Amino acid sequence: MSQPARNPAKPRAFEAIVSHVETRVLSGELRIGDRLPGERELVTQFQVGRSSVREAMRVLESNGLIASRPGDPRGALVLSPSPAPLGKMITRLTHSSASSLVDLLIYRMTLESSANSLAAIRRSDADLEQLEQAIALMRAARAQGQAAFSEADLDFHAVVAKASGHTLLQITAAAVRQSIEQLIAKSIEESSDDEALMARTIEHHQKVFAAIQTQDAHLAEHLARSSLFEYYGHLVPAEQREALAALASFGSPESV
Repeated sequence: MSQPARNPAKPRAFEAIVSHVETRVLSGELRIGDRLPGERELVTQFQVGRSSVREAMRVLESNGLIASRPGDPRGALVLSPSPAPLGKMITRLTHSSASSLVDLLIYRMTLESSANSLAAIRRSDADLEQLEQAIALMRAARAQGQAAFSEADLDFHAVVAKASGHTLLQITAAAVRQSIEQLIAKSIEESSDDEALMARTIEHHQKVFAAIQTQDAHLAEHLARSSLFEYYGHLVPAEQREALAALASFGSPESV
């Protein structure tokens, strides 16, 4: 005898508010810098209690969509997209062994090679100027230590991702980059020569800049993969390194 079909569970009150706001943000009806209605107005609009409105604001804030304060009469502020929530999720996956370092590296190779390639095709003169400024900041940061240098390095990648013109690439690549660095920070700290690593990084970024400047998308794409393998390949178990090396060398100038 077949079981009667079950009706889908009715969304809880706060979930309806979350879904409503997310839909308006994704559709563009709500833009960065706009404000949601105040708490009292949301209570009236959705016919729910204050606790449901506050729970919805908590979820939306946790997801990086808004910044809010309970009882603020101006309403919550809609934020620009952020890699933070995605980064937290990826970090949880890696710490739970659902995703390995080699998986993350392959993913980052794919994302950053795409960003480099698109940047070479789409870059503007303003993008090139910002990339030159980012490299200059990296050179200056060498004297300030590894932490400052890492920040300047991240800025360079952010400019490349912005030049790609692909918002989702920007957010995803930043989240994966952060997750990898958290995962291997101790290994890099124990094994690297800071001065040599910083010099090599600047040299690599200068090559990426040149490829983007000359709109050599093929070379820009290859540089992303090969440099990631050079920096992190030694941290991958030997039995997994061959596949990573093959991806890193795919499409290299020597192989075409």
